[in-house]
Amino acid sequence: MAGSQTIRSSSPVSGLDRAQLSFAQVLGQSVSAVAPSAVMVTLPAIVLPAAGGLVLPLFAVAALLMTGVGYCVGQFATRMVAVSGVYSYTVKGLGPLPGFGAGWSLLIGYAAAAMASVLGAASYLSALAGRVGLPHGTATVAVLALAVCAIALLLMVRGIGLSARTSLAIEVFAIAVAGAVLVVAFARSFGDGHDPPNTVTDQPHSAIGFALLLAITSFVGFESAGTVAREARNPFVAIPRAVRWTPIALGVLYLFAAGLQQSDRVRDGLDSVPIVLSLSDGAGGGSTALSVVMELGVTASWFACVIGSATALSRTLFAMGREGVVPAAFGHTHSRYKTPHVALLTTMPIVAAVPIVYLLGAGSSRDVLVGLLAVSAHGYVVAYVLLCVATPTFLYRIGEPGRVPLLVGATTAVAMVGLIGWAALSGELAAGASTVVYVALLFAGGVVCALRVRRDRTVLDRIGVYDETIADDLLVDHRPWEVRR
Repeated sequence: MAGSQTIRSSSPVSGLDRAQLSFAQVLGQSVSAVAPSAVMVTLPAIVLPAAGGLVLPLFAVAALLMTGVGYCVGQFATRMVAVSGVYSYTVKGLGPLPGFGAGWSLLIGYAAAAMASVLGAASYLSALAGRVGLPHGTATVAVLALAVCAIALLLMVRGIGLSARTSLAIEVFAIAVAGAVLVVAFARSFGDGHDPPNTVTDQPHSAIGFALLLAITSFVGFESAGTVAREARNPFVAIPRAVRWTPIALGVLYLFAAGLQQSDRVRDGLDSVPIVLSLSDGAGGGSTALSVVMELGVTASWFACVIGSATALSRTLFAMGREGVVPAAFGHTHSRYKTPHVALLTTMPIVAAVPIVYLLGAGSSRDVLVGLLAVSAHGYVVAYVLLCVATPTFLYRIGEPGRVPLLVGATTAVAMVGLIGWAALSGELAAGASTVVYVALLFAGGVVCALRVRRDRTVLDRIGVYDETIADDLLVDHRPWEVRR
């Protein structure tokens, strides 16, 4: 019959579990890839020197931009089930080559975020070790980074359900602890008086651009819920709901945390041990116990972010392996646990090695963290820009154009393009270096794609795989396209 289409006997992404994750577990993936509690006590202090008195407006702008990105993700997530999230979405809107650019950029973002999280977890563990008299220098951080990666790898290979439940439980605990400690620090800082929050000196506009880029890193990763769509129950409801509400909730948390840390007295009551923040011993009775609890919570949050970022990284590589863009071995899954174990076993040693080598060379945990976060931000923001451009294009191609998607997509994309240029020209060493590193890695991805396409032109036709309806779906009770509200 003319115009008929053949129903596949197996999905292009078969091998991964199907319809296993509850909405809470999907939300756990979205939240854990961001590490909100770690951000609450770390990033405001890092952004503050560059932002001056504009910390709160910068976090508000970042929240607004990420809400726009979440809206664009939702337009795709309500219409297709992809295992590589933004990568597959962009392919459907802009075609294979721009889509691959978005996918490779996301790989850079996910990998750098995982590396930064490894360093964060290891640094806080080292601080805890120092409290009981154990060595807590660079060598200790390096050893602990290896341990963090090994444990995370074990959990991820064992299954997404276990790692998602673990991540969500960790984040709920860590957010509560971080919020409580910040409130205590704020309250104690005004125990002797009622001075208003400090007015910090204004910074050059160029530095503010880099500060805004760093503020955006406190949100990136929330879209990773799209990478577990095949494994989610009711993905057409769970994924859009997670990506639309997560940046709004995070914005409230970060504004709360940044507002509390703007006071001189609060910052004086927080000891900065590279990137580890804790209440000073002079902050009053119980400060040591509160600091220990906070360090445990933030360590757990960084660890959850390792899992969340590496999960998204492995599933994007899995999709590329199925497409033939990278070696096919990356598209293999574990016969028992149904996870992309080859991608995980390949990437996690790199995720552990890079921050360790970087730290040994730089000697400063803070410099390494800022550098990795800046590279990560470049990867995410470029992918987000392409996604926002792809959204109205995709809707037009399927016959569902709309003014709101066009307005949101275009406005968000233009704003983020301006942000990247602003940050790159900021004069900050970390900003310039991170831009160079990102461009070099993106160029390497282009070379990989060109070599694969040269060997097999059909690769371009396969880019953008997603979970399609198969013959068994039409013959048995399981119907993944059904949406139960």
